[in-house]
Amino acid sequence: MVLWSYELPPERIAQYPVEPRHAARLLIYRQGQLQETVFLHLSEYLPPETLLFYNDSRVVPARLRQGRVEFFLTEIMEGSWHAGSPQRWKGLFRPGRFWRRGGQVGWEKAERRLLLRWIGPADEQQGFFAAEWSPASLSALEVVETFGEVPLPPYIKRPSETQDKTRYQTFYAREPGSVAAPTAGLHFTPEVWQRLHAKGIQTQPVTLHVGLGTFLPLRTPELPEAHPMHAETFSVTAEALQLLQQPGSRPILCVGTTTLRLLESLYWIGALRLRGEPTPTLPALVWKQLRPLPPLAEALQALEPFSGSTSLYILPGYPFQVAHALVTNFHQPQSTLLGLVEAFIGRAGLEQVYQYALEKGFRFLSYGDASLLWRV
Repeated sequence: MVLWSYELPPERIAQYPVEPRHAARLLIYRQGQLQETVFLHLSEYLPPETLLFYNDSRVVPARLRQGRVEFFLTEIMEGSWHAGSPQRWKGLFRPGRFWRRGGQVGWEKAERRLLLRWIGPADEQQGFFAAEWSPASLSALEVVETFGEVPLPPYIKRPSETQDKTRYQTFYAREPGSVAAPTAGLHFTPEVWQRLHAKGIQTQPVTLHVGLGTFLPLRTPELPEAHPMHAETFSVTAEALQLLQQPGSRPILCVGTTTLRLLESLYWIGALRLRGEPTPTLPALVWKQLRPLPPLAEALQALEPFSGSTSLYILPGYPFQVAHALVTNFHQPQSTLLGLVEAFIGRAGLEQVYQYALEKGFRFLSYGDASLLWRV
């Protein structure tokens, strides 16, 4: 495997999810050994003392279209998902000529109206927009649920359908804000949850809103560290911190790379606070710069419930502090997520897992199958 790259036949990219969710195949990797089952049986491969953390962020229907004109909401700059009109939004747009000339577009449905008006450029890809709607008391979430579409990733080569409103959403999703699903969680069902709890496995939500960066391929394959990581917002509760701060060596399982990045970010944020160096957004490569490293318990004890943002970039050489195991799907070639998996299970483990998955007919990407990986 060339740097985080492999040949992925188009027919292996799942265009639809399996039914039921927990019927997806599950590939287990631990210490160079592979096992295969279906996701329903996940609990059988976990110790009863496992702490399972999952991302409860909810995908919002962030894509708005009218004919050839399109807007993809990536961030609310002024306002919130629960606030009313007017607001200031940031997002992708096309066609560029229409919008940059001061374009505005309106939608109307069931006595609800939305008007989007160009304000100006935000960066090379995104712009700022004034968003106004009526009734003004409606929340932004209610508005996009009225007019928006499920933001399926570009490798799903079909329009969104009614079933995607529920299937491109975890069954435990709660906090609105993601523009892409934390896809490892798509395999969980109440039946899987029941089996986990029956075994004594604790489950705990955290929230990280998946942003635009999840769609971006590695921009600098010749120099991976130069890839620009987008910041993503998160929040962590007292209950989650109390579980992490408990003394002992219980294995911590992260459902998805978003959960893993958040839990690992907490260590570095705590380490910076111990040094009297709080930061509004955790830098991508903080782990290369911060020395000496404080013990995990001390870093976590420096934290209290809070919200923040992280750009943490995990690639080979990263010193894991929190996570012991990871549930994750099979990722795109030349993506930073492959770099994270290589950091977690090593180069040989990455090649072994992906070669097996390709040879044995596993389904790839968001609606595909899953893996359970134990850290080397």
